[in-house]
Amino acid sequence: MKGLRRFLDNLSIRSKLILIITVISLIVLMGLFGVFVMTQRSLLREALLQEVQVLTQDLSRNCSAALIFDDRLAADDILDNLKSKSQVVSGAIVTADGQLFASYRQQVVAELPHAVLPSSSREAAASFFGSYLEVSQPISFNEEQIGTLHIRASLEKIHQVLLRYVLFGLVGLAGAGLLAWLLAWRMQRLISGPIESLAQTMLTVSSEQDYSRRVVMERSDELGTLVENFNEMLNQIQVRDADLQEKQQRLNYLAYHDALTGLANRLLFDDRLQHALENARRLGNRVALFFIDLDRFKNINDSLGHKTGDMVLKEVSARLSAVIRAGDTLARLGGDEFVIICEQATDRQGIAILATKVQRVLNQPLQCGHQDLFVSGSIGVSVFPDDGECVESLMQCADVAMYQAKELGRNNYQFFTPGMTELAQEALLMESKLRKALENGELLLHYQPQVDMSSGCIIGMEALLRWQHPVMGLVSPAKFIPLAEETGLIISIGKWVLQQACRQAMLWQQAGYPAWTMAVNISPKQFWQTDLIDAVEKALEETGLDPTLLELEITESAIMQDADKAIDTMHRVRERGIKLAIDDFGTGYSSLSCLRRFPLSKLKIDQSFTRDILIEEDGGAIAEGIMALARTLKLDVIAEGVEEAGQVEFLLAKGCTEGQGYHLGRPMPAEGLVDYYLHKVAGKAEVPADSYSVLIGSGG
Repeated sequence: MKGLRRFLDNLSIRSKLILIITVISLIVLMGLFGVFVMTQRSLLREALLQEVQVLTQDLSRNCSAALIFDDRLAADDILDNLKSKSQVVSGAIVTADGQLFASYRQQVVAELPHAVLPSSSREAAASFFGSYLEVSQPISFNEEQIGTLHIRASLEKIHQVLLRYVLFGLVGLAGAGLLAWLLAWRMQRLISGPIESLAQTMLTVSSEQDYSRRVVMERSDELGTLVENFNEMLNQIQVRDADLQEKQQRLNYLAYHDALTGLANRLLFDDRLQHALENARRLGNRVALFFIDLDRFKNINDSLGHKTGDMVLKEVSARLSAVIRAGDTLARLGGDEFVIICEQATDRQGIAILATKVQRVLNQPLQCGHQDLFVSGSIGVSVFPDDGECVESLMQCADVAMYQAKELGRNNYQFFTPGMTELAQEALLMESKLRKALENGELLLHYQPQVDMSSGCIIGMEALLRWQHPVMGLVSPAKFIPLAEETGLIISIGKWVLQQACRQAMLWQQAGYPAWTMAVNISPKQFWQTDLIDAVEKALEETGLDPTLLELEITESAIMQDADKAIDTMHRVRERGIKLAIDDFGTGYSSLSCLRRFPLSKLKIDQSFTRDILIEEDGGAIAEGIMALARTLKLDVIAEGVEEAGQVEFLLAKGCTEGQGYHLGRPMPAEGLVDYYLHKVAGKAEVPADSYSVLIGSGG
């Protein structure tokens, strides 16, 4: 079957048409001839059957007497009458009990058995057995069947006639097949000719990719419709091909360019840098690579939305494009990371000039709606061949230098130096250790008392995070907290601090000590988390601490990222009775109009202002101004960094009674604060053992 299918598939349309027409013609003729032969066969057999039935009926009437009188000779004589019928080959008379009474057979015919048919069905007495036709007729006397007459006739003459028909028919079919083939050969030209022309045009279009060609054919039949549809298909293909070429060009552009800014992407950047290094090797030139990362860009996305973030990225791209030289390449690697390939670098001074220009254009205010955004960038610079010989090494060095720029306060540029690699590795190691610090129980809380300076009584305390590493010892918060902020670990750490601080405050209350306010610092990242309120409520619910005894300290710069959204969050906090304080007030850039809208309870004078009180003649002016502002807004005020008695005197004289600093009490673990309270404030000699165990039960 597969071979036939393969054979047919390999035939041309012309050959297939000829074959189909010829085969169909032969099939139709053979069908008609078959019907004719079968009809003739049925007619001849029907005529023979009627003749034998009539003969059987006539003889059966004569056989009844022979059976009644048991006259077998008479029965033989009756059956001898069958000799005149050449087609009858045998006959038999069978008694009612199935015994053969008399029989007849032609001499040329071998002895054949006779089947006894049911006597109850005269119509069913005739049937065919092989090449013979047998008819049975009941023999009756007084309406009682006394026997059966069986006559068998040969179908040989009928078969001979049919054979002649078949022979003549086959000859006719052969002639008809030849005629059909000749007609098919002539007719196929009407179909295959236009199809071949159409196929040739299609082949030309396919090979030359010329979709402007058309097939010209004046026809109104199906082939004309096919040609019309083919030309229409070429029209659509021509339009789609033009559109596809345009989209392909667009895809090629997008494959090498950033979709948002239109700058070169990482793929094109790698190719350009590789090409620049090859030229530099050949000509002995230098190549400078600038790695630029926007400072705190994530805060813009989180607070103002990605639409504003995209606008900022476009504006930064435009500014950087304007400052680079014609032969330089500017690319965006993703997010807020940009790189500049400077192929015209001659010396470090020229490179530094370009870095300064980049820094300057980034620092210009950016208008966003009705407010100005201030964007800065940390820039790392690596130079070929001093810092690396390949794309990967130069990128790594520029990346390390960029992180060094961030470590040095952001908004600056740094050239790569070999020592930076060690610092980068140290930072990675520090990050790895910090990730394990919380689960290993290495983090702990110290508490610094907040004191009423007029009476010396403790009014509250601030929970301060510490990291006690088994090898590095006590790690400075200034070293690991910025790292926690940058890596996002501050979120989980902040929740832990909140939970532990509330728990310790509750333990002090259960031990019978005053209900001190517990101040907890909330990092900017933590403040902008959607689950901030849930985290605070969970800590209060699990520890049982009164919400009015919890004070959340938020930095001024954090809430100014999106004042309206910050106000909404702060109102939700205040609705639960929780206090809010602005930490390091005066160091940020909050406006008085925004400050009036903030639902605050306290301002904290930054320690830098407290320190200046006794240093300069007008050093206390800012601190005094903050106190006056707090009184106007009906807010409490507390001074940080109180380290000398003279500062206490100044603050009390100006109306600030609350203070916090080394002069009033250093940060200390929970048990140290107990000693401080008992020995320095309450004047007690010792603390009850059971009470003391409760006080330090948190371990922190």
